[in-house]
Amino acid sequence: MPKIILVGVDGSDSARQAAQTAAELAAATGARLHVVTAVDEKTRVDDDVVLGDVRLLTPGERAEAIATEVANSLAGITAEVHVGLAHGKPGDALVQVAKDIQADLIVVGNRRVQGIGRILGSVATDVAHHAPCDVYIVKTV
Repeated sequence: MPKIILVGVDGSDSARQAAQTAAELAAATGARLHVVTAVDEKTRVDDDVVLGDVRLLTPGERAEAIATEVANSLAGITAEVHVGLAHGKPGDALVQVAKDIQADLIVVGNRRVQGIGRILGSVATDVAHHAPCDVYIVKTV
């Protein structure tokens, strides 16, 4: 049974469905759930960007807000939910976080990707190929 479950979220319906499944698995097994959003440093914005009277959120702040919102929505399903921010491309970032926290299971959703021969989304494919642990791909399409 997994003790640490990691799920990556990006605000999409697919990721939310994967997070729901991850929370249910965590509740059933007593595992800790880590909800992580990746932010690619290439999309960095200065911290003090202002539009009118409103300061724009940095990509990191937006990513963390997404992870927090998803984690809060799962609080009633499983007791122990942690929120995290990872840096880099989503697939690579999830694999690195899994190594860092010694995750036993990574849960990802599969998005419908255009083009013949594409069964899984690129994040699910990257994670499946490089994960240091088991991967659960939630059918979300």
